[in-house]
Amino acid sequence: MQDPVQTIEFNGSLAGQAEIPEQGNHAPQSPFKKFLPLVIIIVVILIIGSLVLLLVAGKSRSKKVDVPSTPTARPTATPFAGQSSATLSITPTSTAITSAKIGRLAFIKDGDIYNSDLTTLSLLVKNATPAADKLSWSGSGNYLAWRSKAAVNPAGLTLYDRKKDISFSIAPTSNLETEIIDYAWSPKEDQIVILFRDTSYKISVFQVKSTQTNVTNILIRDLPVSQLLWPKDKTIIFSGADGISSIGIGDNVPINLVSNNTVVDMKLSPVRDKLLYSVGDDSKSDLYLVNLDGTQNELINPKPAQVNMGTTNLAPQTLNNGFTPYAVWFPKGDKLLLGYHFLTNLPLVGVYDLKASSFTAISPFALSANDYMIDELRLLGARNKDTQVYIFTMEEGAKLATQRVFTDASSPTFFPGKL
Repeated sequence: MQDPVQTIEFNGSLAGQAEIPEQGNHAPQSPFKKFLPLVIIIVVILIIGSLVLLLVAGKSRSKKVDVPSTPTARPTATPFAGQSSATLSITPTSTAITSAKIGRLAFIKDGDIYNSDLTTLSLLVKNATPAADKLSWSGSGNYLAWRSKAAVNPAGLTLYDRKKDISFSIAPTSNLETEIIDYAWSPKEDQIVILFRDTSYKISVFQVKSTQTNVTNILIRDLPVSQLLWPKDKTIIFSGADGISSIGIGDNVPINLVSNNTVVDMKLSPVRDKLLYSVGDDSKSDLYLVNLDGTQNELINPKPAQVNMGTTNLAPQTLNNGFTPYAVWFPKGDKLLLGYHFLTNLPLVGVYDLKASSFTAISPFALSANDYMIDELRLLGARNKDTQVYIFTMEEGAKLATQRVFTDASSPTFFPGKL
């Protein structure tokens, strides 16, 4: 017997499936969609936070760029007279002191003493009384001395002790009319001899460490005296109206070495065994070499055995015009840088080899009384009415060319040894 046939209505459902009750017109909601707004809010917050962080970092970097870099140590115009000899280096957090390097070249600038190692420049001594001229190193480079500008006080010398970093003054007399003409250091640098004039010409020796005590007067006379040298411990040489003389400390009786009343200039050789001196005037001069005791007084031949006019294209007959009054020793004492009259205020300058008896012309160049050879190739001197200090170099022996200029500077002095 068959079962009664069941009839199922089709209301959009698959045949053979039970009818799903109605739940309105909406499909069932996914769990992800339920939390989607929260996720979007979190992402937006993260994006905004990242942008804020980027802006803050950018401002921080911008501030760092605007901060000036830490300055490095500079020796320029660093006063340390009366203080520790140091160069100040400034940093944002601390102050560091480093040792200052004292150069061998010294000169006067604005009344103060500056020094240089030929590359840098430093203020060495800032003076209460401005410095005038005649700056000079002592024999071992432990002292500097110079003639002071003194409108009211008696004329004197100021001495600077490099190791102690102090300065002191020596005034030969209290006479306001006193004029200091020249001075010279003793070879041991423990004494200094001063040539001055008040009512007469006087030469006195002072002890450096005790300043005005233990003064020894060695010469008083009416005849003019113009220049001093101190080549040996007990012997002082001076030039004046009666020529060149020497005097021993304690003797008080000078010995005449050269009898000539037209001595223009004299220079001690680097090895301190001979004198180079000139006799004549601005139109014609002779150059001589003499031993310190006056022996072997020899004229330097203006026309040596060998003559090389170099690149000047001048005729050798130019040498017939004779020497100019000033010549400069080379450091080894075997050569001279000297001039021959050529044009007004522009002599022909060259190197005169004393041993080889030869002359090599370099170029027209005006030599000065205080010029000094730093080494075999460089010349030091003041120019432009002594308001600038120059270092000249010989370019391959062809000419003298400017290597460096120190403006508003005067009275250069160079210490040849190691400080």
